Amino acid sequence: MGNRRNDITNQERVQIASTVLSAQRAWGAVTELAKQYALSRQTIYTIAAAGKRVLLRGLVPLPHGPQVQEATVRVDRNRLVRSVVALTEVGVSQRDIAFCLAEMLDTQVSAGWINGELAQVEERAAQVNAAWHPDVAETLAGDEIYANGAPNLLVVGNDSLYIYALTRQQSCDGDTWGCVLLDSPVAGHFASDGGTGLAAGAKLADVAGHQLDWDHLLRPLWGHVTRLEKQAYAALEAVEERAAKFDQATTTKRLAQHLAAWERLTATATEKVTRYDAFARLAHEVDAQFALIDVQTGQLQDPIAAATRLRAVGQQLHGWTGRIYEKLRRNLSNWAEGLFRYQAGLTQALASLRKQWGILPLQALCRVWQLEADAQRHPLPWAERRVRQLRWEESLDVAVAVLGPEQLWDAWEALCAVLNRVWRGSMLAECINSLLRPILDRRKHTDQGCLELFRFLHNVRPFQRGKRAGASPAQLAGLDVPADPFVLLGLAPKVSS
Repeated sequence: MGNRRNDITNQERVQIASTVLSAQRAWGAVTELAKQYALSRQTIYTIAAAGKRVLLRGLVPLPHGPQVQEATVRVDRNRLVRSVVALTEVGVSQRDIAFCLAEMLDTQVSAGWINGELAQVEERAAQVNAAWHPDVAETLAGDEIYANGAPNLLVVGNDSLYIYALTRQQSCDGDTWGCVLLDSPVAGHFASDGGTGLAAGAKLADVAGHQLDWDHLLRPLWGHVTRLEKQAYAALEAVEERAAKFDQATTTKRLAQHLAAWERLTATATEKVTRYDAFARLAHEVDAQFALIDVQTGQLQDPIAAATRLRAVGQQLHGWTGRIYEKLRRNLSNWAEGLFRYQAGLTQALASLRKQWGILPLQALCRVWQLEADAQRHPLPWAERRVRQLRWEESLDVAVAVLGPEQLWDAWEALCAVLNRVWRGSMLAECINSLLRPILDRRKHTDQGCLELFRFLHNVRPFQRGKRAGASPAQLAGLDVPADPFVLLGLAPKVSS
């Protein structure tokens, strides 16, 4: 048929239809079009009729407001496997995956088919993970997580959040973790919590700069400060309530009873307030050692003096009874040196800046950075805020006087790029484990394949928000990742019909 000729393009068909349908069509236009395209007049009218139907259908007014866009999806094996991987990524169990596919795609699959496809995908993910060897130009952090009675070890980059290792083992002793760390990338800085097995493994693997996590010290410390504060306020409220009852009493016996109770509550409140004040003072002494920069000198904290002060606080907790005080005392005594092992790497990182910008302006900018960091961490009394503000202004004036306003911002950005890195803990490894935990909890059985798939999917998924938004951990680590990372697992791109 003439209207199905492939040598007439869509643009030409549109021109034919618009010419025929025009109210100002010249006499003989249909005949001229038939001659021009070597078609019959009937074919010209057929093309015009088809164009009219398209226009009528396309120009029908749609409902007002936002509407769900309809799309036709072709359900084939590739789409089913991709759906299985995506549902597994968000923690859906195999049994629930079958339910989701039946409900969303009207496709019945068995749990055995799902397990078989996942096994193949997990094997391919393990191959991709093993083939990727990014250059390690960042600090690392490690953390243990237990699932189904077995320990798992995670090693992650603190800057890119790229997972360098994620392995499941049968035991968590020093030999086991030491072998895992020997196979992990070599970095000048490795942070972990105070776990004995991981600490022993880091020692056997001769990990350089094994940094202990400050968060595991400060979190229970400040948490107990809050607990003591609540107890002190509750005791003071009880005293006030008893005083109100004393004022309302009218008999001698009642007055005597309320007075005796008020005295007991006052003694208890005094004890709790005193305990809170004493412990809060110790907490502030410990927290003061967390600072990277000594505000007085503008240099790094003296690790020996700081560790000595931490031990001194631990000694002051000897007379305090309770498990929390015993734990804090033990951690302050045993972790003192390990909490400051970050200084070797940080000193090296600051050395090039000191050489480029000079010692005096760099110290002034370090002081400015620390003053701002302290203001963000804890609310300060007005008098102390005023003193710190004056010191901040003096330090900034020194930096401007030496560097000038033009070089000041370059030096400040270079310094922030160094000091804002993660130096003092393994918090980011624990954040990744918090994402892994729900997935492991939903599975009655976990193996290395499950971990390999989680590792792959985490490394290739771009961050949605934050300073890393728009890039995946693998890209931040310097690896090339396709726009559709599922093709690395042997899956074809999605096809819509």
